[in-house]
Amino acid sequence: MSKFTQKLLNTGLDVVKPEIIEVLPHDTKAFTQGLAFSQGMLYESTGTDDASSLRRLDPGTGKIESLKALSGHWGEGIAIQEGRIVQLTWQSGVAIVYDLADFSKLDEWSFAGEGWGLTAIDDGYVMTNGGSELIFRNQNFDLIKTVMVRRKWLPLRWLNDLEYARDRLLVHRLGDRFLYEIELVNGTIARLIDGSELIQLAKPQGADNVFNGVAYDKATDTFFLTGKRWPLLFKVRISP
Repeated sequence: MSKFTQKLLNTGLDVVKPEIIEVLPHDTKAFTQGLAFSQGMLYESTGTDDASSLRRLDPGTGKIESLKALSGHWGEGIAIQEGRIVQLTWQSGVAIVYDLADFSKLDEWSFAGEGWGLTAIDDGYVMTNGGSELIFRNQNFDLIKTVMVRRKWLPLRWLNDLEYARDRLLVHRLGDRFLYEIELVNGTIARLIDGSELIQLAKPQGADNVFNGVAYDKATDTFFLTGKRWPLLFKVRISP
């Protein structure tokens, strides 16, 4: 456990473990940057210079149903709003908007800085860029505000993939075994979700193949979790 995590735990944070419901196969070539769930299907964004893609997965089997290669960009987080799926790029400064049904390109939005994680909220989007801030954007991807993520005096850096669920955000921190549950309004860290068991079961090979990727199925109140190039995709329940 890192000194940083120990400091957070010393502030009295609660820690919960996800209950594993299903273990599904996952493509070990998928450098997972983001997950999203909509209308009974799971969506995945993968990165790297030569293998970035947008995918539709069967959440019952983990099978890839459709795949669109992302040429010329490094894919990052994704979010779904009103029949469209938005895919961030890492250093290209653009978010690409696709039709959810057939992955045809609809638009391209510009933004400053790097793109890491992305999730949809009621009135827009929240994204991360690897720093310690949540970046709020409207439906047109215009910047609204930024909110620092912290626990008392400790800022949480290296924010990565994230998901909006139950009026809070679940956020990965790059290279960390925990998911961080964050208050949406003020960025306060509310509790930790320990992914240690998932990591032990997946047995990822290589330092870059870290815990990353979270999607929420509101209808069943369950989550999908995986990691970069992991052989396994987990459907889990996390206590409210």
